[in-house]
Amino acid sequence: MNSKPFLVAALGLLLLSGCVPKIEKAIAIHETAVQGELEKTCAEFNDTKFVREWWRRYGDEQLDRIIEEALATSPTLKSIEARYAQANTIIESVQSRNLPHLSANTSLVRERFSENHIFPPPLGGGTYTQYQSLLTLDYDFDFWNARSSHIQAAKNGALAQKASIEASKVALASAICETYVSWNYDERKLFVLSAMEQTAREELMIVEKQYRLGLIDAIAIHEKKSALSRMAQRITELKRTIEGKKESICVLGGFLPSYVDTLNSPRIRDTSNVPLPKEIMLNLLAHRPDVAVAKYTALSKSHTVEQRKAQFYPDISLSGLIGFTSFSWTKLIDHSSYSPATGIALSLPLLDWGERNANLQNSVSDYNSSVYEYNQAVIKGANEVVVILKQSKLIEAQRQQHDEELHALNANAAITRKKLVQGLSNKLPYLSAQQSVFEGEIAALSLMETKALIQIDLIKALGGGYIDKGENNGHE
Repeated sequence: MNSKPFLVAALGLLLLSGCVPKIEKAIAIHETAVQGELEKTCAEFNDTKFVREWWRRYGDEQLDRIIEEALATSPTLKSIEARYAQANTIIESVQSRNLPHLSANTSLVRERFSENHIFPPPLGGGTYTQYQSLLTLDYDFDFWNARSSHIQAAKNGALAQKASIEASKVALASAICETYVSWNYDERKLFVLSAMEQTAREELMIVEKQYRLGLIDAIAIHEKKSALSRMAQRITELKRTIEGKKESICVLGGFLPSYVDTLNSPRIRDTSNVPLPKEIMLNLLAHRPDVAVAKYTALSKSHTVEQRKAQFYPDISLSGLIGFTSFSWTKLIDHSSYSPATGIALSLPLLDWGERNANLQNSVSDYNSSVYEYNQAVIKGANEVVVILKQSKLIEAQRQQHDEELHALNANAAITRKKLVQGLSNKLPYLSAQQSVFEGEIAALSLMETKALIQIDLIKALGGGYIDKGENNGHE
């Protein structure tokens, strides 16, 4: 076989192949910029490390059980896990194209051959049974890494799905924990409000006694009854809020409404400040699952761009066939029925009216969009950490200021009690002072709740113990 004409044709096609158009790819934010922003917060970082099950530090077994069941059975997580499994299947499908494809085919055809066609008599005009067995081998070369780019795009797509699972887990655990912690403080407020209601009833009894003695008019009685009614409303409203938070836990965890009946009042312990691991400051982006999702999505789109670029170059494929064809099945595997074939094909669309260029530019735009989304995720993550750190400092300062106020209220209550014991005053001033202390305690609980929720927000902003262990560490 003279291969010179084929080589000349191949060289001609290569020379005629269009050059890849110039493209402009967006640039991702560098991690050192994020590290610099965190260093400006002057936060005290240490050598501690986050644990994945960070909610266990609250010491509430019921909270642990709720989150574990939610992570195991949540329909939302199951849906994302199914997409991750699908992404892995796509990887296997794409990788299979790296190997030659072998297929076997056997057929039996009963056919009458035309008398007015290329077959002369006796074949022409006769009816025969044709037996055929074929073994076919196909292989496409990957000189320009089109298939390799497709595989890398699929792998990064799977890594994005995996990171999406982790992001959803962090969001789910933190949402349940926030609701549960808030419920805990509501129960503590409810206890204080019950004490306030009891005090209000005692005040009403004293005022009614004074009224019967003719020492005061009915206005004071109506005021105390009004105050007692407002207290009952606060208690009812808080109970309604508690029921709503129980329902929210069921919705978040994917539980049926009857799950509420299994819940007892929270018993979480007061926690100290969230530790700030030094590794977070040095590499925040590797601990944010939402950033990892954006990163791997952009990397996947980047490999898709490379796949599109490969379409501008010649494509070569090989094919081979080993077959046996016979009109008699007894002679099917005879050497005389043997019909092998080999082939090589080179293809390149020379004139596609801009289709390849449009596909490439579309992929570049898609990649650039994903890079901007990555940059936005990075900016969002850095801002969340910085803002929450500032809020944490401010809420602590506010708590200290409120402690001073509460100390003063307790001092006033002690003075009025001393006057009561010494017979210098009746019990109403002491009960009034005690009510002020109760209000101060409720305000203190609200500040403690706010601080606890800010700590959970900080844990979420720092990634909730997630560490990116993917194969890629940055953008191309």
